[in-house]
Amino acid sequence: MHSMVEQWSQARIRTLLALRTSMAELDTDDLFAELAYSTRIAQEVTCGRWCAVADLLRAGAVESWAQIGLAMGMTAVEARNGFHAWIAGQVAIRQRNGTIGITGAQSAELTNLAQAVDQ
Repeated sequence: MHSMVEQWSQARIRTLLALRTSMAELDTDDLFAELAYSTRIAQEVTCGRWCAVADLLRAGAVESWAQIGLAMGMTAVEARNGFHAWIAGQVAIRQRNGTIGITGAQSAELTNLAQAVDQ
């Protein structure tokens, strides 16, 4: 991850310098690198967010989906629906490979905790 951030940062700095000064020419390879690295960094950073929501629910720390949505930069409905979609995806992964993902019992637990927040 550190290497990706460093490569993104270097491409971003070169792009900014090219845009702000006449000392360097704008390099489209840097723009594509910046786009690719920023996308991959965002994916890496956000991949565990639903696990954090699950842990918050288990800890009894979630008062509303609006609270989760605010923390995630989305609406309450998007947060709730996203979490339920994540649960379904995790169950499907578990059914395909048998080890990764969440079990039916874990799914039921998280669904019940999520629905309790809805009320």
